[in-house]
Amino acid sequence: MTANASPRSVLKDEVFLRMAQELSRLGTCCRLKVGTVLLRADGGIAAAGFNGALPGMGHCTPETCNETTRCLHTSHAEENALGFCDGPVATAYVTHEPCLTCARALVRRGVRRVVFAKAYTSIGDQERRERQGILEHFNVAWEQLAI
Repeated sequence: MTANASPRSVLKDEVFLRMAQELSRLGTCCRLKVGTVLLRADGGIAAAGFNGALPGMGHCTPETCNETTRCLHTSHAEENALGFCDGPVATAYVTHEPCLTCARALVRRGVRRVVFAKAYTSIGDQERRERQGILEHFNVAWEQLAI
C-alpha cells in the first residue's frame, strides 16, 4: 500500500479483502480455501469467486486433497471470478497470493493492482521469476495486506 494512502482507500482495501475472506469459506478444496473479489476501474464490484470443483463434479476429499498433496481438482478463485464477469477489471482482492497462471489471467483482463492477505509460500523460483517479470512489464501493484 502506498505511504500516502487515504483512510478511505485503506478502509476499502480492508473491506474488500474481508469480503474475499468470507467468500473463501465457500471453497470446496480440503487443502486451501481461497476467495477473490474483482473491482472495475470505477470501484464497483465486477465479480467474486472462490475455489472449488467444476460445476457437476464431486468436491475434494481428504484422500485426494490434503495438506501434503497439491490440489489439482479445483478451479482457482481468481479463475472462477473472472469467468463470471465481463469487461476489464482493475483491482483484485485475493485471500492468498495468486499463482503464475492466475496472475497471467488477471493481467490479461486489465488488473493493475492485486491486494492479498497470505503469501504463496510454496511457489518455485522459476514460477516466482516469471510472475515477477509479468508484474513488472505491466506495472502491476502487488500488495500484501494483513487483516
